[in-house]
Amino acid sequence: MPSMTRRYLRAIRRATKKPVSHLVSTHHHIDHIGGNQFFPRSQIVAHVNCREEMIRFGIPLERLQRFMPKFAQEMADVRLVLPDTVYAGQMTLYQGDRAIELLYMGPAHTPGDTLVYLPKERVLFAGDVAFHYVVPGPFDCHVSAWIRVADRVADLDADVIVPGHGPIGTKKELREMRDYLALVRREARRSYRAGEPAEEAARKLKVGGYYTQWANPERLPMIVERLYMELQGEI
Repeated sequence: MPSMTRRYLRAIRRATKKPVSHLVSTHHHIDHIGGNQFFPRSQIVAHVNCREEMIRFGIPLERLQRFMPKFAQEMADVRLVLPDTVYAGQMTLYQGDRAIELLYMGPAHTPGDTLVYLPKERVLFAGDVAFHYVVPGPFDCHVSAWIRVADRVADLDADVIVPGHGPIGTKKELREMRDYLALVRREARRSYRAGEPAEEAARKLKVGGYYTQWANPERLPMIVERLYMELQGEI
């Protein structure tokens, strides 16, 4: 988002006078690419699927007005800036002796999620593959694939995980998100096999306990809807 990006730029300038040489678009959602235009001299890098989805969706103002109305107005003047460089499986950037690994582990939150891994520092910038203490946003996800990717991320040697949404955490928070998705999948499968429509399944589904404290509980019906699409072979 432009307002967020301006804050990031101010923080970057306080930390360093060096230019931003590279900008990684972790996926195509507008809250993660809507600030690209503010980095005109940076090389923008993304997974090839991310670039294709950016072209496909453009600036989705209708979706923003539905799901993120407070941001819709400021996005009206945003210009779509596509990545200059794309990769398919894995790519490594180097800044001096620092390796910055861009990892693609398959579709998850979107078809083109990039994980940015600093192996020396044992830090992972997970993009929206990780939501910490927030119900995951399911808009373009494949829930079962997302669970598989979360399991693969758990094998990385990372002490710190920076999520796309929520506070900085560790593998503990990632595992909790993964287990939330697995719980909803299990209950949605049961309802689907019983012949219940997705709306009824979502209404009956109770995540209970710890998960009730998470932000954005209104996303649960959308997760169930995506799971029904999986079960029906639509995605």
